[in-house]
Amino acid sequence: MKAKLSPLQLKDIQIEKFSLEENIKGEKKFNIDIDFEPVKVSIDDEEYDGLVVFLKINDRNRKVRLKVDTEVLAVFEFDEGLSEEKRAQLLLYNGLSITYGFLRGLIFQKCSYLKPTDRLLPSINLLEIIEKKIESKNQK
Repeated sequence: MKAKLSPLQLKDIQIEKFSLEENIKGEKKFNIDIDFEPVKVSIDDEEYDGLVVFLKINDRNRKVRLKVDTEVLAVFEFDEGLSEEKRAQLLLYNGLSITYGFLRGLIFQKCSYLKPTDRLLPSINLLEIIEKKIESKNQK
């Protein structure tokens, strides 16, 4: 089956901060904290939608195999003619999924001492995270 391109495409991704610690004798545990902020980004006098994504793994845990603290800026392009509402939905749901997938791959690749099964981040429920973020913004 021929794949159809998404109306949302990743234009650029910039790693703003990346800290990784490995301990092959540590406990295999994944406490994942993720947050995001939609932003407007100007590149070559053009404005794009972006997401700043903050990811911490095992931030407060000791003696774990993997600790990560990272921040990335993902910049996206949309097909012409999409409504603002559709663009916002695509950015939050698809954009965050694309960015988390990128971070999973980056962390897997950057680990040099851990076995593959110890550095493969689990899938997470991004829908719940997005809904909680929207709810907290609406309460403000």
